[in-house]
Amino acid sequence: MRDGLAVGIALTTDPDQSRGLLEEFCRCLAQATGVRVTAHGMWHYHHLLEALSAGQLDLVWLPPILALRATARAGCVPIAIPVRHGVSTYSTALFTRPDSRIRNTDDLQGVRAAWVDRQSAAGYLIIRALLRSNGVDLTKAFAHEKFLGTHDAVAQAVLEGEVDVGATFVYLDSDGSETRSAGWGDAKVHIVCHAGSIPSDLIAVRKGLRSETRETIKKALVDLDDAELARAARNLLGAEAFVVPNEKHLERLLVILEHLEDSGAPMHTQFPPPRP
Repeated sequence: MRDGLAVGIALTTDPDQSRGLLEEFCRCLAQATGVRVTAHGMWHYHHLLEALSAGQLDLVWLPPILALRATARAGCVPIAIPVRHGVSTYSTALFTRPDSRIRNTDDLQGVRAAWVDRQSAAGYLIIRALLRSNGVDLTKAFAHEKFLGTHDAVAQAVLEGEVDVGATFVYLDSDGSETRSAGWGDAKVHIVCHAGSIPSDLIAVRKGLRSETRETIKKALVDLDDAELARAARNLLGAEAFVVPNEKHLERLLVILEHLEDSGAPMHTQFPPPRP
């Protein structure tokens, strides 16, 4: 076998099941690549990043914000994005009712906003970072803000006039001109601004990992020719396939993330549900 690969994930609310699925994934990855693979389940995402930085882990599964922050600090290299229900990325939108006076970001003056929660990428963090990167003063833009806990609740608050704007996920077509699906369902809305494409999660490797090993792992995941590895990836990650990250998309997102606020709260273990 080639050089070893230490794979880490943050354990879910069912750690015993997660460990078992991770070990099976690692066994199948080793069988498909000829690389010696070991499994490491940890309790928090920051432990994964610390272990990655220390060279104790070589490959990790992370939410996009943490993965891209680590990428910006030259700590890791994204190599694959899981595909679920035919999609690998989504966007986030700030939206309002069709008849609202708010048409673009210049109209954000003392408005009422609804967010999912302070650690929601699609429902709070990324759209605010986009606004800040475009020079919007958030303290002046939003006079009142509510955290409603779910994307459905945010959509309902906007549509019923309880607030003026809200943020949620949206899946756009290839040129970004049409909405395929979104957190507001079939309702008619006006999109004030949007940011993306955003991967729901990322498979990333340590910056110093040998390029030969990195390419071997990437090829095994993206090609997914091995039936047992495909089954193990589906069971552990819910992934039906993997695609290589679009570097241009990631670069644009990294610029936005430079303006990201940090509440200090732990990151979610759940990713936005794909609704293509």
